Amino acid sequence: MESLTILGIGNILMRDEGVGVRLMEAVRDARTWPGEVEFIDGGVGGLNLLNIIEEAARLIVFDAADMGLPPGQARVIAPEQVMDEDATGRLSMHEAPFIETLRLCEQFSRRPPTTILAIQPAVIERGRELSEPILAAFDGLKRQAIELVAAADVGRAT
Repeated sequence: MESLTILGIGNILMRDEGVGVRLMEAVRDARTWPGEVEFIDGGVGGLNLLNIIEEAARLIVFDAADMGLPPGQARVIAPEQVMDEDATGRLSMHEAPFIETLRLCEQFSRRPPTTILAIQPAVIERGRELSEPILAAFDGLKRQAIELVAAADVGRAT
């Protein structure tokens, strides 16, 4: 049975920067998932995620990304959509953008089939609480994330 890794990325000490981790936690706690689904707090991402990515059979990532959208809006992105674009660095809020880590995996080892749920943040500053626009959108984001994980059909007989 193929496994699925759910990776929440973000700094929970920088308000909306941590929405990926908060969303991963909410999805993890929303129901009982099959044992083949693994939930991981990826922190601020970067090279420390190389082993996690390389070992994943399939990967879904939740992350804050500056996409120029209204705060709280999300977009499902396939890495192929952004891996060759010059503006990729702006997609991530992190010092080492997640897409760069995926590029390294692909170049030196392997990259599993990956889907990214990118959420437009409103406030990136010190603090543990999510901003009002993100909190207002959070239930919808959670539903979207749960549907994305459930659609992976992990734990069902094929």
